[in-house]
Amino acid sequence: MTKELSVIDNSLMELQNTQKLCQMLMQSPHYKKIGAEGIYAVVEMAKSVGVDPLQALNGGMYFVRGKVEMSALMMNTLIRSAGHSITKDKRSDETVCILHGKRSDTGDTWVESFSLKDAENARLLNNPTWKMYTKDMLFARALSRLARQLFPDVIKGCYVQGEIEMAVPLNNEPAAENAQLEALPCTIGEEGAELLLEELGHHHEYRDQVFDYLKRQNMEPKDIPVEHAEKIHARIEKMREEACEVAHG
Repeated sequence: MTKELSVIDNSLMELQNTQKLCQMLMQSPHYKKIGAEGIYAVVEMAKSVGVDPLQALNGGMYFVRGKVEMSALMMNTLIRSAGHSITKDKRSDETVCILHGKRSDTGDTWVESFSLKDAENARLLNNPTWKMYTKDMLFARALSRLARQLFPDVIKGCYVQGEIEMAVPLNNEPAAENAQLEALPCTIGEEGAELLLEELGHHHEYRDQVFDYLKRQNMEPKDIPVEHAEKIHARIEKMREEACEVAHG
């Protein structure tokens, strides 16, 4: 009985600590946008998968439509940290990502894939993030499929970033499809921002210029307009091409 009371006391204490953390974070404009419900959901999910709550709130997890999404980077890291392995099939290219997974504890294996055809069926290809980072997006969706089948104990029911937000009811009603196309964001959002910042990480001088611009505009990376993000992406691609020319010059 004493042990049961101790467990209850600890649970109540954890709940109170989480509530205090939510109240504290809600004082910040950044976290206020997530909302108390979102902060609470992310913090609890972070604790369940063994991730620092602040790490989860600052780009690792997102609260979307009442559910928690996890970045592909965090999902990949958690699976590998648990000792399991993920290998990309050599047949993977710009049109499909094929992943092989193996559990370290049971030796169970599974193969999953996600292709442009799958993306087309899910009505994802008109999304600007998919246009700019096709290979990354294919990997994220293949990873999410693999994780649900082989590593559900690791991801605890999380969806990969963008999976909920971009979901469209699969029906044959033209009105529903048109409504979705009209609802596409004019900014790149959390997912696009993460991929764009990853690209910028390899070009320090240009990254600083972009950060200075965002600071002057009082803008977060996720609020970058799509047309601006496409220009930044094109500039990075051009710098890569110039670097390759110099290297092979």
